[in-house]
Amino acid sequence: MMTSDEPDLEHLRHALSEREKELDALYRLAALFSRTVDDVRSVIQETAAILRDAMAHPQAVVVEIEADGYRETCGTAQDRDESDTGETAPAAPPGDRYTARRTYSIDRQISIALVASGSPGPDGTDALIDERERHLITSTAALMADLLQRKEMDQVLRESTKTLQRQTAELEHKNVALREVLSQIEHEKRAMIRDARAHVDMHVRPYLHEIGERTPVDSFIRSRLDQIDASLATLFTGDDRRLVEVAYRLTPREAEICGLIRNGLTTKEISSFLHISETTVERHRNTIRRKLNLNRSSVNLTTYLRSTT
Repeated sequence: MMTSDEPDLEHLRHALSEREKELDALYRLAALFSRTVDDVRSVIQETAAILRDAMAHPQAVVVEIEADGYRETCGTAQDRDESDTGETAPAAPPGDRYTARRTYSIDRQISIALVASGSPGPDGTDALIDERERHLITSTAALMADLLQRKEMDQVLRESTKTLQRQTAELEHKNVALREVLSQIEHEKRAMIRDARAHVDMHVRPYLHEIGERTPVDSFIRSRLDQIDASLATLFTGDDRRLVEVAYRLTPREAEICGLIRNGLTTKEISSFLHISETTVERHRNTIRRKLNLNRSSVNLTTYLRSTT
């Protein structure tokens, strides 16, 4: 004779058994989802099998998962036999159905459906979907959405990394080629300066010296020859780019005066050299300072012009 406590005990045992199945499913899902996803279809198949095993009456339910372009069904023995042939097995006739959907990425969706056929289970009851099973399906859908989102992000990251590595390699090759070109240009520049200096020393300055020796004493000619010699002496001694930039801002007369100032001539000496008044020289100096943005600066004009080389 069954006592009144025996049904309660049997119910408790059944609840504990179902709880164990649920915990086992969660453990297996956690292990599955913690791995790197290489084959989405196999993960979907394994997830469907785990969920079906966790149901109260697995022989009476079908688990359907659609995600990432795949649709997998795990259901009755007939379904498994047909899936072995490579054909999509039909779902069991629905008596109860619960579907959980989650969106991942931008507009991609995962769907997990649990379909109960309504056929009796081993204990003679209908295999309807209870709250525990609904919660398990919903949680799994959320976890799979996160998994697929992570997989997609990892793929994007890998592709971005490969692209960045390729671009870095290409940039390095270009930098090597550019350094070689710049090195060659610098080598040719030094050779050109050396040749030009040698040419001036051999074919220009000797004639200036000869002219000075043969010309009667004339302060005007002597001063011009001295200025030419001084200019030739500094012609190849440094980078004249800044001096060229300065010259572009000035008139020919102002550029000439800048050259004299740079060579150390005073206002009085420039006046005598160019046969203009000292007032005119001062006016040119003020104009030069304004064009070179030195009006509000305490920098000496001679110092500035010498610093351009």
